[in-house]
Amino acid sequence: MGNCATCDDPSIYEHAGEQMRPFKNKPNFEDQENVQQLTQKSKLSQSTVKSQNASFIVQQHIRQDLKKLDSIPDFTNAFTKPLIDQLQPFNYDQNEPFEFKSLPFYGPVEIEPSVFYYGQWKNGFRHGRGKQFWADGSIYEGYWLQDKANGEGRLIHSDGDLYEGKWLNDKAHGFGVYSHKDGAFYKGEWYEDQQHGNGLEKWADGSMFEGTYTNGMKHGHGKFSWPDGSSYVGEFINNNIHGKGHYIWADNREYEGDWKDNQMDGHGVFSWSDGRRYVGGYVNDKKEGYGEFYWPDGRVYKGYWKDGKQHGKGQYKGTNRILKEGEWVDGKLLKWNN
Repeated sequence: MGNCATCDDPSIYEHAGEQMRPFKNKPNFEDQENVQQLTQKSKLSQSTVKSQNASFIVQQHIRQDLKKLDSIPDFTNAFTKPLIDQLQPFNYDQNEPFEFKSLPFYGPVEIEPSVFYYGQWKNGFRHGRGKQFWADGSIYEGYWLQDKANGEGRLIHSDGDLYEGKWLNDKAHGFGVYSHKDGAFYKGEWYEDQQHGNGLEKWADGSMFEGTYTNGMKHGHGKFSWPDGSSYVGEFINNNIHGKGHYIWADNREYEGDWKDNQMDGHGVFSWSDGRRYVGGYVNDKKEGYGEFYWPDGRVYKGYWKDGKQHGKGQYKGTNRILKEGEWVDGKLLKWNN
């Protein structure tokens, strides 16, 4: 800051033609004392300047209505403490914006009733790296922009749930992982605090879905697996199996075809592990309309169905390979027509 008061006094150097070095002759202790006094004054001056600069930075970037506290109260509870103990320190991005390197850290402060913050500031806003604590035990640590969580961040919920990932204006937005304390989790894309895009979700009972989400719901193409071994691959609408899809039960029964609101509805093919097969229409999970049923011993029924039973006109071919036409009511033969 200004001229360096600790430089040697020019008067202690001899002739310009000789080697320039201090104290060639007998030291002048009076001059040395003056230098020491100047040095002490310079250090004091520099300290004052630094203090003034720090004070200016605080006034420029940090809200003046905030009172700095000695420490943050311990708000951990029975759910958050075990989680905090097992988590690694939050990993800040080494390629963060350059401006963050010059912004001041300040705190802890109570920014609103029972909400505490320690971190960086810019023009009165939380901005840069920061950590916020709520009285219910929740903790957010990560990046801030203009007083809102933005960029990479980690939120510990008061009930022991955890979200780690991208944020935009205080909402999960982008790629992130939400973990429940019971072991369930979602890993994938988010849009304004909702699952949105491609993701993988697994529940505590072992059920799992991998596919696309829209506005927090399974929507589009995906695969759902149940812990008993059953699975469905196909289309979803608003969390329901809806559209074209293939369902396999744990006992190896299979249906491939149309679905509506989690029920077989439309045209499809149902097969059993013993070789039986049905090809035809369904309504509300039951055979309806025209359909063909094949038995493994060669028998065949081709005709109409209602509520899952043969109903109306149909053709039947037995093991003797003779084709007959008849009429059925509620699954029972009413008469032969030939």
